[in-house]
Amino acid sequence: MYKDFVLRYHKVLGYDVWAQGGWDEQGLPVEVEVEKKLGVKTKRDISEKVGLERFVGECNKLVDYYLTYWKLYATELLGLWLDLDNAYETRRSRYVEYVWYIIKRAWEKGLLYEGYRVLPFCPRCETALSDAEVDMGYEEKESPSVYVKFKIKGKDGEYLLIWTTTPWTLVDNEAVAVHPDAEYCLLDIRSEKLYVAKALADKVARELGLDNWSCSDTRKGVELRGLAYEHPLLEEVPLHAEHASSHIVLDAEFVSLEEGTGLVHIAPGHGPEDFELGVKYGLPITSTVNSSGVFEDRAGVFSGLTVDRASRLVIEVLEKKNLLVKSGKVVHRYPHCWRCGTPLVYRADRQWFIAMSHLREKLLEALSSVEIYPKVHRSRFESWLANVKDWTISRSRIWGTPLPIWRCSEDPSKILVIGSIEELKSRASVLPEVDDDRLVHRPWIDMVELKTQDCSKWVREPFVVDVWIDSGVAWIASVDGLRNKDLFDKLYPYTFITEAVDQTRGWFYSLLATSVIDKGVAPYKQILIQGHVLDKFGRKMSKHLGNVVYAEEAVKRFGVDPMRLYLLSRYPPGESFMFDPDEVRKVSTSILNILWNVFRFAAMYMDLDKFSPKKHDLTSYSSKLSVEDEWILSRINTTTKEFVELMSKYEIHKAVQVLIDFTVEDLSRTYLKLVRPRVWSEVGDDRFAVYATLYYVLKRLVKLLSPAVPHIAEALWIRFIKYFEPEESESVHLTKIEEVDEARIRPELEESFKTALKAVELLASLRNKLGIKIRWPMREAIIVSNDKVLRSIEPLRDVISRLSNVKTVKTAVDALACSESDFESIHEEGITVCLPRSVDKDLYMEALARELVRRIQVMRKEMGLDVSEFIDVTIDSDSEDILAALSSLGDYISREVRAVKLAREPPEEGSYVKTWDIEGFVVKIGVKKLPLRQPS
Repeated sequence: MYKDFVLRYHKVLGYDVWAQGGWDEQGLPVEVEVEKKLGVKTKRDISEKVGLERFVGECNKLVDYYLTYWKLYATELLGLWLDLDNAYETRRSRYVEYVWYIIKRAWEKGLLYEGYRVLPFCPRCETALSDAEVDMGYEEKESPSVYVKFKIKGKDGEYLLIWTTTPWTLVDNEAVAVHPDAEYCLLDIRSEKLYVAKALADKVARELGLDNWSCSDTRKGVELRGLAYEHPLLEEVPLHAEHASSHIVLDAEFVSLEEGTGLVHIAPGHGPEDFELGVKYGLPITSTVNSSGVFEDRAGVFSGLTVDRASRLVIEVLEKKNLLVKSGKVVHRYPHCWRCGTPLVYRADRQWFIAMSHLREKLLEALSSVEIYPKVHRSRFESWLANVKDWTISRSRIWGTPLPIWRCSEDPSKILVIGSIEELKSRASVLPEVDDDRLVHRPWIDMVELKTQDCSKWVREPFVVDVWIDSGVAWIASVDGLRNKDLFDKLYPYTFITEAVDQTRGWFYSLLATSVIDKGVAPYKQILIQGHVLDKFGRKMSKHLGNVVYAEEAVKRFGVDPMRLYLLSRYPPGESFMFDPDEVRKVSTSILNILWNVFRFAAMYMDLDKFSPKKHDLTSYSSKLSVEDEWILSRINTTTKEFVELMSKYEIHKAVQVLIDFTVEDLSRTYLKLVRPRVWSEVGDDRFAVYATLYYVLKRLVKLLSPAVPHIAEALWIRFIKYFEPEESESVHLTKIEEVDEARIRPELEESFKTALKAVELLASLRNKLGIKIRWPMREAIIVSNDKVLRSIEPLRDVISRLSNVKTVKTAVDALACSESDFESIHEEGITVCLPRSVDKDLYMEALARELVRRIQVMRKEMGLDVSEFIDVTIDSDSEDILAALSSLGDYISREVRAVKLAREPPEEGSYVKTWDIEGFVVKIGVKKLPLRQPS
């Protein structure tokens, strides 16, 4: 929703923004859902039980379903302004080509390479993940927490004590690491001695429940280097007997002294830092776990077990061998697959990479040209880029963009990278007879046979591409930039992009990375970073907690515009915000209903008096404007100015709140209250001055509000603006925000009004204290303050009088003016206001008359009467006070309610009758609608 708001804002101000819609359907867990539907779990199952062609067909069907749903609930109903007719789909051949294009550009620049290293794998999806993907999937996980002792060779009773939360990795252990500069000591425990970091000895002893212990034989970590130990699972995993140079102590700077024992077990095949250390010292890179998270035959007794089952068996074996010092559980943040939620497994494997680490300086330089809002998030993005690692781009999946890398079967060192469909076809000796959209997917892409002069048979690498490259090439693929060069050159780099804060390592990064690979610059000029949505208690939304709010549910439950207005006004961009359904409802009742009623009031009376914006142009009433007219004209222009300034800084919540405050406080509660009597008056043409002023304000306001509440704004535009100006634009969303009319801005008047309204607020508080309703007129009010304040509100005493419902407003610089015994006062912010403690008889009669008017108006509304329709009214009561008010102020009551006859008698037959309680008096009122005619 933030995205739509800013796109609309830029559009109406004439900015060059590309509001292209797009579907990154290959980035969804489509394959996971299809596997569940078809009852298959592995790629082998898919090939043997289902077949690749059917599987890919099912993936396409699911994507089609998603697109229908997204178009309706996530785009059209939400009011997103996107070019759906030309929306890109990452599965289509035209789009896939751009992924191939970027990969070939990386190859041409020497950035694409094949490597063997430790990577995070999802055992459920059977594929590697990139660092950015890992960052997206951290969740709380309960893991084993075990302390294990490794027996030092040649030292009876002496052990190395390690701690791990992944016991299964001990199967592939090859070394133990210590920090070279840390001090280590032997923890004496009865007949055994355990090496631990001296700084952690007390903590470890407490964790192990040791009361009597001592620390002896202190040594530096570097002095322990080369110390050999017996592998704790040597008998269970025979391959370790072949690793003669392994199972020794090494020193490494990465060893932490914050947790554990200060000694880290090293499995080079299962940890990136372990891998680097293993390469440095020539250790075997043992990785006996396959991509499904299952141990291979080389793992001895653990063969065929998943890593979780293997962990349980490892603990059992160690306990039997008296090598398990303590076993427990720990809850910690652990990386999970962002697609399916499965805990990841780190393992060494062969994959393809783009050497992004070589581009760190260029990435930072490109980002330096980008404006980031809020600015506080720049450091997060910069930190990621400064430490960016090489991008693992290959994935062992079926559904997705095929990796466009072929290897010569005759000479595996020869590599061929294809950059387009045209190039593929030009090198093909055999092509399947399918269209391009199927050709660029499995299984058809692997039916293509390539032949070149230097190789008679090329075999494609069996991978698809990381979906974040699919997303990352949107800057050029979405507009088909290599073919539509004029359009691309006009739009690139794009004005604006927005996403959640985690996308500094996701979409923001992938777009930047691919653009820098190809063009050397950032693909966007501005980034707006959004926070995440939490529930009203500040908890992350999850299926487990049952607190997820889905788009379809929210649209049906709250309505689109109330939800949009709530989200846009509630929290600053970049901050997580707590979604509270009760607050969404308040937006509808307290803000949007007020907005609607303002327009309804204007439409009703303007139509009644046949107002015409052209005939009754504001300029023709310049000399007849009242002070409140001048004020509201100033306020709408000041509001427009503030809105534009705030939006230019992407302080969206403040910009929207400015519009809300203007609508509710300035327009509804102040201006309309002041001008109602002028509108009701049929003497002269003062009401047309109000209409001209109000139309000027409302036309500007509906344009300002249209990005936040597009559906309501469109309805108001069609029903109100288009009604009075049929020739106006067919949609508010095809118009521009009005230019600020500086000539109408009067800062001093606005400041004076602010002071006057403060006095009105204090008078309302004082009435509440005295128990006197605002509808009850009072004889006088006294305002006490300094000369400057009193001079500023002097021209507005009549405004204060009307808003406060007092006959006379007096001012004084001395508080003694309120010292009479029958006055009550209240003081705040340098202003004192005073009111009589009671209402006099004449004003009491007037108050009762107003109460009667209010009840009759309610009955008119309940009857569905138009403001122009006339009625007969009968009033029956035993109260002498009510009858006295009726007698003395009957003309006033008739005028206010449009009554032809006002009689003190029981209700007539055919009348709408209600019995009311007015100040403790029982009053029966009858209202009868008259035929549509003017009274004689």
